[in-house]
Parts: sequence; structure tokens; C-alpha cells
Amino acid sequence: MSIYLCRLVDYLSRSFFPTRSPPSAASKTSSDVVVRTGEKLFKVVGHSLIEDTRRISECFHVGGYDWAVCYYPNGVASSIPDGQFASVFLMLMSDCESKVKASFTFSLLQDPAVSPATGDGEKNNIHVTLTHSFISKGAKSGLDKFVSKADLAALEYLKDDCLVIKCNLEVIGDRENAIGSIIVPPSSLNTDLRNLLETGHKADLTINIVGSFRRFKVHGCMLAARSPVFRALLCGSMMESKQSTLSIDDTDADVFELLLYYIYNDCLPESMDEATEEATNMAQHLFVAADRYCVERLKLMCESKLSQSLDVKTVGFILDLAERCNCCQLKAHCLSYIERNCNRWPAIEETEGFAQLNVNHPLLAQDILAKARRRSKNKRNRKKSGNKLQKK
Repeated sequence: MSIYLCRLVDYLSRSFFPTRSPPSAASKTSSDVVVRTGEKLFKVVGHSLIEDTRRISECFHVGGYDWAVCYYPNGVASSIPDGQFASVFLMLMSDCESKVKASFTFSLLQDPAVSPATGDGEKNNIHVTLTHSFISKGAKSGLDKFVSKADLAALEYLKDDCLVIKCNLEVIGDRENAIGSIIVPPSSLNTDLRNLLETGHKADLTINIVGSFRRFKVHGCMLAARSPVFRALLCGSMMESKQSTLSIDDTDADVFELLLYYIYNDCLPESMDEATEEATNMAQHLFVAADRYCVERLKLMCESKLSQSLDVKTVGFILDLAERCNCCQLKAHCLSYIERNCNRWPAIEETEGFAQLNVNHPLLAQDILAKARRRSKNKRNRKKSGNKLQKK
């Protein structure tokens, strides 16, 4: 009887309480994997005016690493020799001790008014997902033939000469490594300094804009650290260094507010990235202020913005600024724009900007007109020669 009872207990224990074998150390389940996600919208402004090889986005932080989107409007020269395709890549911008596996998707955004079917402006026919293991800082992966120039034009992705690339990123790692690591958040220095400017906490200097009722409470040490002109005013033997109020009579209040924004944030507000007439006009005034107070990086940022905003109406004003402030790169961009298409020379000559250039820098203006007339004459002569050959 006891034998049968033992067998019955053994049967029940195996049927209703099965033993579990220990998991293999080499196997991993889906719960052992951690996925961190992020998104980046990369706006390429002045797409048709890009003359260099690539544009790189600002860094964005996902999965404990910094990343950037690299865009080649004419393709990677070694892979796309004819320049008929644009290339796009994801680049790892941080050091890593081991391989970093990531899955990422590139897509293009379009104005919803042009593509009402999708609603969010994203076209499904240019939407590519890749997976890659990045082994070191600077490693990149992407598409040599992301989109053709013909598709960019035909599908109307370029709105106001601006292309928006969307990158969805998933960084894939082991849960064991994720639990053992401490994620350090991005620096909040810019936010802290911006709050210091906005609140005026512990401000020791008041900026008075002559001709305006606006006053700015600032910190003299910040201005002195960021501008050699303010450093001379506030830290030298001049009278202003002993006063708690400083009067500014050569800069508009709105422009000076933007200058302060850059001094405290080391960047400009997003509104300055827009391809609007207001942003271009503000960039011209800010360019003058940056030159006046020797804020060199801000000056170069304004030069870049203005070089991407050239058109028939603005090129005269911008060239006048470039010549006045001795900015060789910006001047070269303006002259290249003028000489690139002789059909727009008559329209440029009639603008207020070119008239201002002719008053302030008559030799430069006359030189441009002389070259324009020679080129027009040569073009007419070549056309006449071609007609004669056709008749023969």
C-alpha cells in the first residue's frame, strides 16, 4: 500500500508542480533588454545655397550618448560622384567603452497643407529604418542615396528653401548594464543663466537704452566675460566702471535684448532660425551690434544666417554691411550670388540696398556694374554667334 501511495504522490508532484530548469547564462529574453528612445528634427535652412559638403545638426542625447544627424545635400563624393542624391547619416558624438547598438529611422517632413492625407506632413515613401552597432566616437551609419534631388523638387519637401529631416532613434542595451550605470542629465547651465537674466537676481548693473524707456538689469561680470568692449568699460579705469548704470545710445532696445540673450545663453532663440523677413532684418541689426561689441561667434552666426537669406532685395544691404565690417566670407557669398545669374542684375541695381551700397561704397558698386555689363555683352555676343552658325 505504501508503494502505491509513494507512486501516487510522485505522479501528482510531477504533473501539477513541475520543476523549472535554471535559465542559461547565455540566453536573454525580451525583458533583459532596455530600449531608450528619442527624436530629432533637423532643419536645413537655405538648402539651395549650401556650397560646402555637409551640414551637421546640434547634438541630442539618447540612451546616455550624444548623437548628431549629418546631411550631405550633394551626396558623399566617394559614393555619389554625380551629386544627384542627398546622403544622411547618424553619428555617435560620445566616447563609448563597448559597442552601442541603435535602431534609427530617417524621414522627411512636408508642409501638411501640401500633404493633407497624412496630417502630420510626413511622407511614407521616404521613410527608412536602419540598425547599426557604433564602435567609437565619430562612427556613423546611414544612407548614401537617401533622396534624389528630383524627388525633393517634385514632392515639394523644400518649403521656403528649408528641408526638415526627422530622426527617430532607439538605443538598445542590456538591462544589467542599464541598472549598473548612472545616467548623467545634460547640462542645465544655459537654463540657469537664462533664469538669472530673466529674474535679475543679484544684478549689479542697469543698462539704459537712450531713446527708449526700457531698462535691463544685468550682471557686469557676465558682460565683461563675453565681450572685450564691455570688459574695457566695466573693468578698466573708465568712468563707467565705477557706476551702477550704463547708457547705450548706439543700439536699439530689441537688438540689445537679443544680444543679452546670446551673452547669457550662448545661442539665439528659435525665432531667428525662421526664414522670414523679420528674422533676416533682425540678423542684420544684430550683426552690427555683434561687430560693435566684438562678440565674434555671434557675428559669425549672423553672417551664416544672412548668407542663407540672400535674395534680390536683400543682397545690396547685406553686401554693404559686409564691406563696412570687413567680412570677407559674407562679401564673397554676396558677390557669388550676384554673379551667378546675370538675369537678376537689373532688378538688383534698382533696389534700395544697392543704392545704399553705391552711396557708402561707390567703387565696389561701380565694379559690380562694370562686370555685369561685360558679362551681359559677352552673353549677347555668344547668342549672336550661335544664331549665325544655325543659319549657315
